[in-house]
Amino acid sequence: MYSIDFKYDVPHVLKSYAVKLGITGTQWEFVHGSKEAIYTLAEKNYLVSVAESAGQNGGYVHQGYLVLVDKEKRIRGAYDGTDEKQVARLMEDMDILLSSYVK
Repeated sequence: MYSIDFKYDVPHVLKSYAVKLGITGTQWEFVHGSKEAIYTLAEKNYLVSVAESAGQNGGYVHQGYLVLVDKEKRIRGAYDGTDEKQVARLMEDMDILLSSYVK
């Protein structure tokens, strides 16, 4: 997971978020960086839009997609994080991907 709120979501805040969600292990990566680095990552690597906008709730326009990326940095799927069925599918696809790495 990466945060587009580069001003607020510093490493200790992201760590607290992971703890709150009960995330352990290496299935999730929490990424923090400069505005330029994070926006480039979103737009060029994950093909999702992001922009600051004072008129939007939270001050940002962004897609609510969760993107599954394998360890070779290839996109394996994109899922609407606001849709329970798509999030469930993401969880299934993560298990399939992880099992493909087990020898």
